[in-house]
Amino acid sequence: MCSLVGKQLAKRFPQVSTGRCWEANGCLALAGSSETDFQGVILSTFHPKSGDITRKWYVIDATDVVLGKLASTVADLLRGKHKPQFAPNVDTGDHVIIINADKIHVSSTKRDREMRYRHSGYPGGLKSMTLGQSLDANPVRVIEESVAGMMPHNKLSRASIKKLHVFVGDEHPYAGQKPETFEFKQVAQ
Repeated sequence: MCSLVGKQLAKRFPQVSTGRCWEANGCLALAGSSETDFQGVILSTFHPKSGDITRKWYVIDATDVVLGKLASTVADLLRGKHKPQFAPNVDTGDHVIIINADKIHVSSTKRDREMRYRHSGYPGGLKSMTLGQSLDANPVRVIEESVAGMMPHNKLSRASIKKLHVFVGDEHPYAGQKPETFEFKQVAQ
């Protein structure tokens, strides 16, 4: 089960074979390769299967949390990047509940400066409004769009975004899932 590349490398570069290659069971392998370790045990890279994934539920209070920091943190939780078994091609993420979406903090003068655009699909159907107007009209949509913008734009992220649940008030219907509270280290200045 040894690598032919490892044998050829040891023949060409004998100085490498002293520290970076070893022989196990009469077979030469490169250090760090996934073939054998020092005792001759075969190693392989872990890839999460559907049975290996345990999904948690987190509840986040968005009161006085900056919109961008909230969106990037939630995107990482939805993708599962905080887990050791993260794989970019597998949905290992958790469910996230955001409460108090109307009390989100927007830094600087972005409430008046930043614009939000929608299009109806018809000619001349472009709708534009400021971020402040959009937050007043529908804060749930603003948070969902900002989290979706922080995730990769592919099929897996479109499936992962369905695990996001945003509510305007401080109550949610997912108390039966026993969600853990997720605390931010730093809130708005």
